[in-house]
Amino acid sequence: MPRVRPRSLRLRLTLVVTLAVGLALTVASFVLVNSMSNTLFGGMADAAALQVDKVADALEHGQPLPPEDPSAATLIRVEDQTGKVVASVPETGAKAVADRPVPAGRTRATEATADDIPPAKDFEIVPARTVSTPQGEARTVRAISRSGQITQSIDLVVNSLLVAAPVLTVFVGWLTWFAVDRALRPIEAVRRRAEAISHSTLDERLPEQDTGDEVGRLTRTLNRMLDRIASGARRQREFVSDASHELRTPLAAMRAELEVSLAHRGNADWRNVATRLLDDHRRLERLTGDLLTLARLDEAAVSRRAEPVQLDEIVAGEIGAVRHAEVRPALTPVRVTGVVPELVRLVRNLLDNADKHAAGVVAVHLRRDGRQVVFTVEDDGPGVPPDQRERVFDRFFRVDGSRDRASGGVGLGLALVRRIARSHGGDVTITASPTLGGALFEVRLPTP
Repeated sequence: MPRVRPRSLRLRLTLVVTLAVGLALTVASFVLVNSMSNTLFGGMADAAALQVDKVADALEHGQPLPPEDPSAATLIRVEDQTGKVVASVPETGAKAVADRPVPAGRTRATEATADDIPPAKDFEIVPARTVSTPQGEARTVRAISRSGQITQSIDLVVNSLLVAAPVLTVFVGWLTWFAVDRALRPIEAVRRRAEAISHSTLDERLPEQDTGDEVGRLTRTLNRMLDRIASGARRQREFVSDASHELRTPLAAMRAELEVSLAHRGNADWRNVATRLLDDHRRLERLTGDLLTLARLDEAAVSRRAEPVQLDEIVAGEIGAVRHAEVRPALTPVRVTGVVPELVRLVRNLLDNADKHAAGVVAVHLRRDGRQVVFTVEDDGPGVPPDQRERVFDRFFRVDGSRDRASGGVGLGLALVRRIARSHGGDVTITASPTLGGALFEVRLPTP
């Protein structure tokens, strides 16, 4: 049996259900007894009133009294002007009155008067009726309750409820505790398993039960969440590893350059050394800038200043950075809402990527398509294989797998392009250029 905790859900549910059932049984018992009493005594009163009317009518017209009904719960008593009982229906009632012991100081003639206190549980239940007989004598007809059997029935029901209601309440409480315990047992197993999962054991999963209930759906949802967390942690580790590698490479080259130059101070060309160190510094600066930009874009809580931007002016300003290929622009004035430095980085990265891989021509187009702005950059280079067109947007991914300085870049440019496009409500895709034969990058952004 599980240990009882003062604030456990199991205990709270059991107490709530038990108290609710106990209160419901109390109210139901009260209503039952009250309804039963009203029904039985009400029926007896109606029957008594009818019987009084029959006896009174018979006396008034000089007819015989109605036939006796020994099982009736009412005694009809006929009294004269002095209060003496002269007849009763049924006769057993008259005989009982006649046989009643006479109290001290009273006579048989005055014993059965209207002032007599009836036996316990016997009382007059309807108003008496006084009539005159054909002989001119006044007779009073009274209905006296003989409710002993009814009262006993009601008492029996009350006593039964006093025993059954608490027993049933306790049973419902125990049953609730058992049912809640069985229902929470899978959740407790999930909790214990989840407590054992840490950053080093993210590959473990919670036990799933094919029950189709809320617990099963919760477990599946938590496992999917763990999948996402594990995937994010794996990407983070890869990102840190790749970033460390990319940072270490230029640092190692700079150190080697300096060590060789210092070892041969007399023969070192310090101007060329400074130039190469400056190139490596620029590479480091760009890499760290890309990493910081990606980190900022991944942080959803960072506020970003979006404003109306003439995208065609940004594209026209960045075209001049293309050094090795002929640029064929076709720009339409369009406006978008975005962050200027991020849009500049998006355009620059796409143009740099096309310039590195183009054989000689880069085509740049900017147009409006309904409620979207379409920006395309295509080249006449080797293109991107279809099975790698999504992977080129992964961080540090290179189609040829190279990492040398001659190839330029470290594989963050296109990842930044996609992240910036999506942060502005758009996206970027890559296909084969139908005119130049190389790669075609298409960016779609919403218009204001």
